[in-house]
Amino acid sequence: MKSKGILSDTHQLTRITILAGIVLVLAVISFAGYYYYDRYYNEPEPDTQEMFVAQAEQAVRDDPKDPEKRLALAETYMFAQRFTDAIAQANQVLIAEPENQRAWLVLGVSNSSLGNPNDAIEPLTKFINARKDEDMPGLDKSLQAAAYFLGDSYLQLNRPQDAIEPLTLAVNWSKTDADAMYKLGMAHSAVKDYPNAVNMFHAATAFVPDFLEAYEAMAIAYDAAGKPEYGDYARGMAAYSKDDYQTAVELLQKAAQAKPDYSLTWAGLGLTYEAMGDLKAALEAYHSALRIDPNNFNAKTGLERVNALVNEQ
Repeated sequence: MKSKGILSDTHQLTRITILAGIVLVLAVISFAGYYYYDRYYNEPEPDTQEMFVAQAEQAVRDDPKDPEKRLALAETYMFAQRFTDAIAQANQVLIAEPENQRAWLVLGVSNSSLGNPNDAIEPLTKFINARKDEDMPGLDKSLQAAAYFLGDSYLQLNRPQDAIEPLTLAVNWSKTDADAMYKLGMAHSAVKDYPNAVNMFHAATAFVPDFLEAYEAMAIAYDAAGKPEYGDYARGMAAYSKDDYQTAVELLQKAAQAKPDYSLTWAGLGLTYEAMGDLKAALEAYHSALRIDPNNFNAKTGLERVNALVNEQ
């Protein structure tokens, strides 16, 4: 059975994560934070989501002049992926409070999510500039979100050079954000900086061993850099991510023959054999990876899983 990564959704770039508590006070929802659009999101039950929206809408009807309640409604709409409605409410907030940072974030994220990158850049830039000098920006998930979406907006506009700076900030502020790493890799690849591109793709796949898009982009970058043997590794892992294990084994064995001292290939073979149920071959592959690189994360964790399975038999 295939061992999924900790972040294994296929459509990881179309999700929203709520990263703040929802406080119910006198039957009125108050969102004391922000929302982050990425692969870690687990969508709530539709009835619960509709309840949040209905309560936030009622709060605005009860007190339409309160910018805080209207802002909570904008954030609730964004959480529900009703981006057009979120934009409308955020704009109303900004009429009353032009410097409201949370409204800038809603406006930027929602426009970027709707495919309106030109309208996302200014509010996201303002949000980042207002907060980037915090003592510990790495703890500010809304700042990470703004940097991610600003970079993504530039990529939507085919401006990869401009995307590199905000995506670099996003990666520096969140060391485990595989999506930001992938996007940064795409930006580097677009400007033909292939070494930095593959570094980012590798970083992303270290956290998400079945990150199909990252492996496909990695293969293209390696081929463009004149390193097809590493491209075979990436193509093998792309096949693994698609559950095409026979093709994965063939490509990874080819890569291992060309570069026998490359630990990632052996770790990939271990993951593939494990998914195929060939635990003996998986153990051998994981051990080979760890002999080359004792710190290979996927090999270490894979070896622990397979040993546990063998001990159960």
